[in-house]
Amino acid sequence: MTLQATGPEEVQRFVAVTALGMCRAILQGAVSPAYACSRLFGPALLTRLEAMEVHPELRHAIHLATELEDVDQLVPEALTRSIAEIEDRLLKLLATLPAPTADGERWLGRLPSRGE
Repeated sequence: MTLQATGPEEVQRFVAVTALGMCRAILQGAVSPAYACSRLFGPALLTRLEAMEVHPELRHAIHLATELEDVDQLVPEALTRSIAEIEDRLLKLLATLPAPTADGERWLGRLPSRGE
């Protein structure tokens, strides 16, 4: 499976929506903060976002998300509050982006057929 977003607004939208889903999964106990940090909320995502010069609010939210494993280990009672702050920042960011259109490029890309 290949997921992709092109263009600055779509990349930001994709990252924000994906991060919101991961935050919800942590809160519901479906994944651990350690899993989220190893799969999505790692330094590589933050570095790529910084290189793309995305909205500062998105960078800040993802920076906070990269610390969720530490929050869970060091101050577990603050985890819910930390996630709420991240979600709030992500939702505010989504509200500032231009409205998406249904005819835009899909996030789920086609896999190349054999022989391509």
